[in-house]
Amino acid sequence: MNEKHILLAVDGSQNSLRAADYVGAVASGGPGFHIELVAVLVPPDRDIFPDPALYQAERDRRARDAAQALDTAREALLGKGVEAAVIGTRTMSCLDMDVAGTILAVREECGCGAVAVGRRGLSKAEEFLLGSISARVARHAKDFTVWVVG
Repeated sequence: MNEKHILLAVDGSQNSLRAADYVGAVASGGPGFHIELVAVLVPPDRDIFPDPALYQAERDRRARDAAQALDTAREALLGKGVEAAVIGTRTMSCLDMDVAGTILAVREECGCGAVAVGRRGLSKAEEFLLGSISARVARHAKDFTVWVVG
């Protein structure tokens, strides 16, 4: 595990952009940092799209949104003075696991010492019913740091 290797999960929300700004401020402060940007693609529910063309169009839209989220976060990091060479990007499909599980799997694979996520912005009732990705990541943190930025 490398304490200067940071996994930044992005989804295009304002809170994930704030997380990118935070990570950029931390990483621009010294040498040796590497930032891995990840966007997790959640496939649409097949039952909602009985027409294969509509289903594929929704998958394509989500892939474009993920690519845009990665680009926006990368630009935020560059704007904070982080060198382009230390920024990696990847898009992961969330098929068998939930989003938090996918983020944790990427963290383990990369050996990141920190994970940064934006708060989803749920009300207390919504968080109770739906759960919180950031809370699940934090709950499973062992031997690494979690930054939840809101």
